[in-house]
Amino acid sequence: MQNCPHCGKENPETDAYCYACGHILPSALPVALRSTTKLEEVYESLEPRRRWGTAYFDQRTKLRLTFRDTNETLLIDVPHQIVLGRRGEDPTPNAADVDLTPYRALETGVSRRHLEIIREHDTVTVIDLNSANGTFLNGQKLMANEPRILRDNDELRLGRLVIRVSFS
Repeated sequence: MQNCPHCGKENPETDAYCYACGHILPSALPVALRSTTKLEEVYESLEPRRRWGTAYFDQRTKLRLTFRDTNETLLIDVPHQIVLGRRGEDPTPNAADVDLTPYRALETGVSRRHLEIIREHDTVTVIDLNSANGTFLNGQKLMANEPRILRDNDELRLGRLVIRVSFS
């Protein structure tokens, strides 16, 4: 049984309208329009959130890329800007500066020119180059051609290739 919110009369659970006053009953409302049920307050300790790493990246700093699936590491310089992606056997002039093919880039959906990394003003930004399978920074999908600041200990996902980034 359900009570009418208008007059308080009991009505069968299957009824859409109150038999006494004609008011619409809660069971007839779509879920999105029903009132939110107030839950009992529960206080529990949550795991502390991972703190952001530093965004400071000077001319001497290098990027250390650690690939999750293989635990292999790649250390790279970022002079001003570099492009990560796949190079074919006969690279074109537009080929990626850093070839991720040895780290299963083809199998994991990395584009030929997938991600640009730019160093300026002692920070590093990443830009998805309109890649076919997308780029994610700490689980958030990047919009194509929109720069985002990269921090020490961030996680990048290029297609399905997961990379932990650290500053060295």
